Amino acid sequence: MRLLICITAITLFSCTKPTNSISNKDIEFKAYVDTYGEALDVGITEQSLIVAANYQGYIVYDINRNNQGDIIAIDSIFNAIDMASDMGDNRAQDITVSQNHELAFITDRYDRIWLYKLNETADQYVDNYLQDCYGGTWLSTAIDDREDHINVFSLVQHVSSEDEEGGSVGDFDAYSTSIVWKRLTNVNSTDILPELDSSPSCEFTYNFNILPRTIDFNNGILAISYGELGVKILKQTENSICLDDDNVMLDNFIPTGDIAADKTICEQEYDENYNPGLSGNYEPFGGFYPYVYSSFDLPGEVDALLVRDSIIFAGLTTSNGCYMSLLGTNGVISDKLSFAQGYSINNLSEDNNILALSAGHDGVLVYKRDGISLNYIGQISTPYSNNVKVDGNNVIISTEDGLYIYLIK
Repeated sequence: MRLLICITAITLFSCTKPTNSISNKDIEFKAYVDTYGEALDVGITEQSLIVAANYQGYIVYDINRNNQGDIIAIDSIFNAIDMASDMGDNRAQDITVSQNHELAFITDRYDRIWLYKLNETADQYVDNYLQDCYGGTWLSTAIDDREDHINVFSLVQHVSSEDEEGGSVGDFDAYSTSIVWKRLTNVNSTDILPELDSSPSCEFTYNFNILPRTIDFNNGILAISYGELGVKILKQTENSICLDDDNVMLDNFIPTGDIAADKTICEQEYDENYNPGLSGNYEPFGGFYPYVYSSFDLPGEVDALLVRDSIIFAGLTTSNGCYMSLLGTNGVISDKLSFAQGYSINNLSEDNNILALSAGHDGVLVYKRDGISLNYIGQISTPYSNNVKVDGNNVIISTEDGLYIYLIK
């Protein structure tokens, strides 16, 4: 059941300040927000903040800002607790937000990707979640946020549809992972069926082993964590393509714009309508070339990823800190910088050239970035830090005890 709760900014900002410490006078504590339990992630727009509050579901806040964009008040809460009564865990764990369409994607790993429109005047979807794809269960979600549509990229694990012999899941090894995606065009405020005109509605791109756990996308680059073996990268294609088994483009493939027809033309071995067929591998525009564009190893297990243009940030476990890798031409890593050694990094965020690293029991580390150079700003001590989000000069930290909001002065 959904519950609408109103709170005033005076009440919020006059709450007793929780125990925390800051190692730099340029970082100012602004507010503590009780999320009734653990906060795992947040998504933010100009006017809205949405929190993945674990078993408390997801919580939506309205934001008031000053002329500099600093958060000065949070006025109201919408709390979707019982997202699905027929699901065992019913959790909200990850948030991805479309800025262009004010649409939040809330991932309940292994169960569903929920949808919520952040514009208060919008009509909410009747079916407020995405259909699964290739029988996989969700691990991680990233989006390509465009003006007239959203490409939703998912890392899924093939565990829920094993065949009778238990050897594989369709064409995939059991417990392997895949990148799959769909294009949503019904993303306007009045649309009530999110996948009514989805095309492609379920597209397979690439199958990996069990190691991948998280993905991130930016500027045509999709980064995939690969455990102790580093990072894999897929490159986006802006054209529909048909490749042979050696990943060479077939010159005689001329896309028509009809995805279903083009897929048949490319992949069909023989058909009376498409004789002789091309026997190729098809990928619609907006997807990815079906091969690993780049890969690189790092000294530790990758637990978090952030892609910004051609820079891949990788947060590592077991006190191995973070690596900033510059992706050059042809997928070659042209430069690499190690920092935050001695810390285990479980999430990263950057905006306004401010980079923040969530470091669990060590709180959050904050840096100022200039290209591939970093200047350390300070450390924020909080309860166990699950995640962090930078928004302008605001730093919003998701912890085991709720949200902490700070300002970089």
